[in-house]
Amino acid sequence: MTLGTYRFAFRRWLCTTLGTRQSLSVKIKWAIGFLIFAISFSVKSLQAVDLEPTMHTADQPGSVMSSDFDSRAVSIVAGQGILMPNIPDPSDTSILSHAPAYSIFLSGVYSLSGRSYFTVQLVQNLINSVSPVLMFLIVGNLISWRVGIAAGLLSGVSHHLSYYSNLILSDSLCALPILIAMYLIVRAGRQRRGALWIYAIAGLMIGVSAWVRPNPMLLGLFTAVGLVIISSRRRRPILNAAVVALVSFLTIAPITIRNYLLFGEFVPIQIGVGLNMWEGLGDASGGRFGATTDDEVILHEVALYDNPSYGGSWASPDGIKRDRERLRRSLEVIAEHPAWYFGALFERMSEMMKDTAHAPLVFRSTDTKLKDALNASRAAKSSRELRAHYDPAFETIDRSALSIGRSISWLRPPARAVQRITKEPGLIFVIVGLGILVVGSPRRALLILIVPLYYLLFQSVMHTEFRYTLAMRYFLFVFSAVVWTLLLASAVTLLREGVRRTMRLRQTGRSE
Repeated sequence: MTLGTYRFAFRRWLCTTLGTRQSLSVKIKWAIGFLIFAISFSVKSLQAVDLEPTMHTADQPGSVMSSDFDSRAVSIVAGQGILMPNIPDPSDTSILSHAPAYSIFLSGVYSLSGRSYFTVQLVQNLINSVSPVLMFLIVGNLISWRVGIAAGLLSGVSHHLSYYSNLILSDSLCALPILIAMYLIVRAGRQRRGALWIYAIAGLMIGVSAWVRPNPMLLGLFTAVGLVIISSRRRRPILNAAVVALVSFLTIAPITIRNYLLFGEFVPIQIGVGLNMWEGLGDASGGRFGATTDDEVILHEVALYDNPSYGGSWASPDGIKRDRERLRRSLEVIAEHPAWYFGALFERMSEMMKDTAHAPLVFRSTDTKLKDALNASRAAKSSRELRAHYDPAFETIDRSALSIGRSISWLRPPARAVQRITKEPGLIFVIVGLGILVVGSPRRALLILIVPLYYLLFQSVMHTEFRYTLAMRYFLFVFSAVVWTLLLASAVTLLREGVRRTMRLRQTGRSE
């Protein structure tokens, strides 16, 4: 047999096992989508209860950034401007430290239900539980509904996605617009005519994701390049791809215009590229180059510029000038040590792919590790420190949003077990599933790879944290889902064959 014959046989087996030709009725799709949503929301609600002891305290994960978002949201609620606040001091560039959408989102939650992080968690968990349903639809339309169900469930129970959904940070919400964009692109690819407006909405959604956090700023352009490469045709796909890229940039443009009107400088979304580059060098070199924390950056710049006013924040005052200087210094280090820097890029990529770190599983019902650690930490602090960080309003904050998670505590054992079972082989299954899909359907594999490749290539250039790359996690689950589907389908086939053989033996015995 020739290589082509083997490949044809493999693809035929793959299509049969994955059920690529099977279809689902609209009612069944709705039922499965609701089930995936419910499972995802339940797991996220359990992890919201797990984080309760830290919320509204200095021990809250990302508390400094959460405080920045919260302060801006409060000012919006107070009527101080949504996109164009009044800034009397032109050197005050603190508004450029973050993309604007998450503070706007918080202000909406505060306006409707009061200033409670627990309510924010509830709303975020509801929104983020739609994302696994979208994965089900994306993969169902692109590969098969069997794999779509597996991808939806894997992303729904993910300990990473569930944990970060409960942090008062913009990272988790950034993924939903990207998933909507990819779903629209998949649907548009199934239409022969009249799909240009769908590509335009996809570009709009990618632009909206950059409003939430700036990482996907170039994703529209990267997606456009990917679509052209994947397509077997040329003229029409180039137009579609151009629309995606153009509309994504036009969606981001109001932020860029706002920044120019306020400060007279070109800042596409926010400052921080220089900060991330400088801290990335510090992390990768163990402090030999750059800096490892925001505080180190601040102290260094107070001394460098001999300006005590820089001691309050890395972003203000004069944040644009300071960040550009960080970028310049970073590029000088990279130019002097290119081989070391490219090695650091691959280390960051490897860190992004870890499935067994960076987030806890759902706690056991009797697990008090977090509370015990917090109590020990607080006991070790001086009473002055505790008074400085203690917020008297914390005791009266509405916690009713946690009632859902508390009422389903009986789900903790199975939820934790599923998280552990799916996370341990995660990276291996991603690699194996990628190989299988590349051989079986390279264009579909490349389409799924667009978002992961974007984050791996662009985010590795700078300092990165796992939470920055949550959007790509959804698409990596597709490759894991292929392997899980093959294993489960093969197991079902073997079970059926075993039952048939048993029945045949019984019938043979009776006839004798």
